[in-house]
Amino acid sequence: MAPLDTPTLLTAIALVYGIGGVMVYAGRDRLTGRGIEAFWLGGSLLMAALMLYLAFPPAILPAGDIGTWLLPTALLTGLKNELLGQAVARLTEGRRAWWHGARASVAQAALLLGGVVLLPQAASRQALFLLVSAWFFAGIAHQLLHKHHKRGPAALLLGGASALFGLYLLAYAASASQPAAPSLLSCPTLLLLTLLSAVMLQLGFIQVQRELQYRQLSKLAALDPLTGIFNRRTFFDLALRQYALHARQQRSLALLMIDLDHFKRINDTYGHRKGDQALRAVADHIADEVRQGDIFARIGGEEFCLLLPDTDAAGARQVADKLCRALNRILLDPADPATQLTASIGVASGTPQPGASWNQLFDSADRRLYLAKSGGRNRVVDRDSPVPN
Repeated sequence: MAPLDTPTLLTAIALVYGIGGVMVYAGRDRLTGRGIEAFWLGGSLLMAALMLYLAFPPAILPAGDIGTWLLPTALLTGLKNELLGQAVARLTEGRRAWWHGARASVAQAALLLGGVVLLPQAASRQALFLLVSAWFFAGIAHQLLHKHHKRGPAALLLGGASALFGLYLLAYAASASQPAAPSLLSCPTLLLLTLLSAVMLQLGFIQVQRELQYRQLSKLAALDPLTGIFNRRTFFDLALRQYALHARQQRSLALLMIDLDHFKRINDTYGHRKGDQALRAVADHIADEVRQGDIFARIGGEEFCLLLPDTDAAGARQVADKLCRALNRILLDPADPATQLTASIGVASGTPQPGASWNQLFDSADRRLYLAKSGGRNRVVDRDSPVPN
C-alpha cells in the first residue's frame, strides 16, 4: 500500500482540529462559561486553516520552500496559540505564566516573522518553526500539569502527551537545522505524530471539559444558592464524619445553631429582597470569622449551623459571643439604626462518647437555641438552664 502523501496527512490534521473544535463548542454549557469553548473553537479553526494552507499553498508560492509560507503562518500561529492557550488556561482555572501568556503568543509570531527576514537558509527557518511549536506545547503541558494534584486523569494524560510531543519537536529541531535536512512537509513521521497529537489534544480537551462540568455540578449541589455556603445536606454529611472522627479520637467538638431574629418581620416590612440581603450579610460576616476547618452552612430559612472541630465549651462560647456582636453591627439601611440585625445562638459542646449519636449534639444545640429565642433573643445560650445575658 502506498504511503500517505503530505496533502492527505495535513488535510487529516485540519479535519481533526476543525471537527474537534466544533464538538467542544457544541458541548458548552452555562456551568463552565468564561468563553472557554469559543476560544478553543477559534484556535482550532485557525489551526485547521493553517494545515489546509500548507497542504494546498496558493499557486503563486514556490512549492516545498518553508520560507515562502512562514510570513502568513507567523500571524496564524501567534493568534492560534493565543486562543488555544486562553482556552486551556480558563479550563484549568489557572493563571498563565509569562512564557505562555499573551506576550508569549506575540513573541512567537514575531520570531517567525523575524526568521523570514534574518535567516537566509530554509533549514534554519525550519528549526525556528519547530522551536516555536515546541514552545506552544510546553505551555499547554505546564498549564495542565501545574498543581497536578488538583487535576483529573484526563488533564494529566493530555499534559503528559503535550510535554512528550514538545520534547520530540525540540529533538527534531536539532536535526532540521542542518543544511541538508529535508523539508518538514516531506517528513511523514513528523506529520503522523502531529496528527496523533491533534487527536489526543481534541479528545483530551473534551474530557477535561466534562470533568470541569462535573466539578461545577458537584459544587452547585453542595452549596446554598442564595448565600454560597454549604447547604443542609452537605452540612450533615460533613458533620456526621467529623462527629465519628472525634468520637474515635476522643476530641472535643462544638456546634452552634444560629437563628436570625425577627426574619419574618424583615420580609414583611422591607420586602423579600431585603430579607435575602440580610441572609447573605449574615453568611458573609460569619464566614469571615470562622477557621479553615470549621463547617458552616445554612440549614433552612433563617437558620445556620457552625460546627467547630477541636473546640471545648469555653472556646465555643467565646466564638458564639463574638459572632453575636459581629451580627449586631449589620444594618440593612446604614442610615436607620432600627434595621440592625440580631441573632440568637444555641451552643452545644463536648467529647462524643463511643456509641453516642450526632443527634444528641444537634438536639442539644437546637434546644438551647429555642431557649435563647424564648429568653428575649439576641443572646447566646450554652446550657439547658440559661442565665440572662
